[in-house]
Amino acid sequence: MPIAQPCSVSRRDYRWHWSPDTDHFTLHDRRGLLVLEAPLQPAVLLDRGPTTPGSVRRTDLTTIGDGDDGQAELLTVEYEGVNGADRLTVRVRLADDGIWFDAPGYGSDREAEVVSVLAFAEWSEEGPLPGVQSDSIVHPGASESSALGPVIPAQLRLDLTTWLGRGSNDCDDIVAAQWGLPVHYVAGFSIEGSMCERGALTRGLSASWCLGLTAVPAGDLLLRHRRGRTSPWLRTHSDLWHQCTTGGESLEVGASWVLTVADTYDDAVRAYYRALRDRGTVRPRERSARQLETLGKAQFNTWGAQCAAGTALDRFDQGALESIYDDVRASGMRPGVFVIDDKWEGEYGLLEHDEERFPHFERFLDRVRADGVEVGLWAAFLRCDDPASHGLSPEHMLCDADGVPVRRGNHDHSYFLFDVSREPVRARLAARARAFVERYRPSVVKFDFGYELPALVNAAPANRAWGGELLLVRALELVIGAMREVDPDIVVMYYNLSPLLTDHVDLHSTDDMYLNADEYHAEANRRLFFSSILGELGVPSYGSGGYDWLEMGDIWLDTAVFGPIGSLGAFHGDPRDSAPSSLDIARYNGLATLTRPTTTFTVRPLTPAYLGGSTGARSASWARYEGDAMTGLVARPGRLDGSGVSRHQDVLRTAARVAVLSRTDDPLGTTAALGLVTLDPDPVEILRPDARRLVAVAHAADGSCASLPVERTSEGFRFTPVAINDGGSPIEWTEVLVD
Repeated sequence: MPIAQPCSVSRRDYRWHWSPDTDHFTLHDRRGLLVLEAPLQPAVLLDRGPTTPGSVRRTDLTTIGDGDDGQAELLTVEYEGVNGADRLTVRVRLADDGIWFDAPGYGSDREAEVVSVLAFAEWSEEGPLPGVQSDSIVHPGASESSALGPVIPAQLRLDLTTWLGRGSNDCDDIVAAQWGLPVHYVAGFSIEGSMCERGALTRGLSASWCLGLTAVPAGDLLLRHRRGRTSPWLRTHSDLWHQCTTGGESLEVGASWVLTVADTYDDAVRAYYRALRDRGTVRPRERSARQLETLGKAQFNTWGAQCAAGTALDRFDQGALESIYDDVRASGMRPGVFVIDDKWEGEYGLLEHDEERFPHFERFLDRVRADGVEVGLWAAFLRCDDPASHGLSPEHMLCDADGVPVRRGNHDHSYFLFDVSREPVRARLAARARAFVERYRPSVVKFDFGYELPALVNAAPANRAWGGELLLVRALELVIGAMREVDPDIVVMYYNLSPLLTDHVDLHSTDDMYLNADEYHAEANRRLFFSSILGELGVPSYGSGGYDWLEMGDIWLDTAVFGPIGSLGAFHGDPRDSAPSSLDIARYNGLATLTRPTTTFTVRPLTPAYLGGSTGARSASWARYEGDAMTGLVARPGRLDGSGVSRHQDVLRTAARVAVLSRTDDPLGTTAALGLVTLDPDPVEILRPDARRLVAVAHAADGSCASLPVERTSEGFRFTPVAINDGGSPIEWTEVLVD
């Protein structure tokens, strides 16, 4: 290709154009609407010298093979005069499944340290600024609180930095975040013209884009927002650690990305996941029979009850633990897994119970198992109270640039952090993890910690190449690998939306919603909106509810098509002084009974709200698909905009809030057995006009069953689920048999 020529490429879902004169690219969808615009050249910030953009020296466009006999266009752009006299090479592969950006190559004849790389950078008198221009940015998990929702209009012109990576909370210049991290992607969409014009939100609404990592980088991955534009920002801080130094051979800087396009932003994220899956970068998890059994079981977690009773952290003891378990049993709730949260351990790092506070801990675990309940244990594996307890010294902990070990803490308790790049630490931590599993035999481990790993500005591992996002990956590989040596079927639960960690994480957790009082149900719905997409990679989502019981039924209802339900509620008063009713307990048990046994699935929002700051990225109703078969449905009688819905997916008609799931491998429309749980006493019509007969059986908490009256209709069969049977026992679920 001639030097510095423009590049225009049309593929299946998009049209790309890049101009060497402006060094900007535009992305249009299949209808010709602008999806986004951005500069191609990143900004590489060094510890010395000017920070300036380079000029395009030459370009090259070639057609290359792209797997399975497909083809793609490879655009190579070389820049000169970067930061005064340096060179930069950017390679972009334009394929049907997305636009693939390799990590840029940086060449320099002088020695300098790379401090950070701002992707798709715009330049002003202030220096490099974020350059991705799209009318709305979609960033799930931008904040632990819904005060900063995932749908952010560019016109707000926010000036802030959020995490796309693991979410360390030790930097005052970055928004504190936890629940979805690491996310490793950002999405968005645009609107043609004024969003108030006729048809702006229908005909003028563009397709959506998703920009996601293709490999985990050695740096802190952030998203910079400024002047209505955004850019991923990788902070390496080689000025402190000297791990990314120019002056030798060409240096790979920044991160590698893929940009996908789809009609809606959840489908754009889904396209990102699928692109990595189809190219073998990630793979859906294969599960053993025992893992599938555990992943299908409802959970109870002690944390909410600990907090409500004032027995959290070092106030947690044997009496408090036994009291919580006794409350669960007395309530009639039947969890399949009982998870003991922080702080059952004595000294962080040893992974052993505190023998003074829990003199009968192991006897208690045996009691739980004897009741037919599996044991789950919370652990923050990289916390260390005392290095000497492990035969280690402070130098084996994560240290700052002066070699001083950093400390973190909660409330009045502070601790060190293991440096998993040091061989003595690796050996000790692996041994502790194996001993932990051998001794306590947990079926589920609630892994905690990623958000506590310090940002690179504050600390780094001894092996500098493991800094930033890679440190979490290496820690997961070490700890989870050691546990699986003892028990290959152990289930690891973590909050994480990244497809790049699915080799390690078995179950996504929507926790922790403590900053979402009064809207736990709304926030859970939104978190599940994004985490549900992980189902395509074999990772279900666990929904434990909030810290009160007021809307718990709605949270459980949503969770029914995503994975196991759970609870962390207190039984003797909570922040809202609420308590569970017998119907709450019955619905918990009923939905637990109906949980689907498969962990690879697709969930589609049936009544999605995409645009709103308060309602965006939520849906009132959902459909679950396993392959092409719709096997689950959560239906509510209204949309989030207030309009009504009565007929749901040609499966049923009702004004009730209901979860209905197939009890076989067959779809809901043809299965001979299904189960449902309703939150309202409204009639339900099963739309099966060709069926000969339908039997509806109410299963009560006392173990009794009773057939319900069924009326034949023109389109199927109608019956009214009951909440309480004639003996006063609450109904857990309704079984429906069709022939």
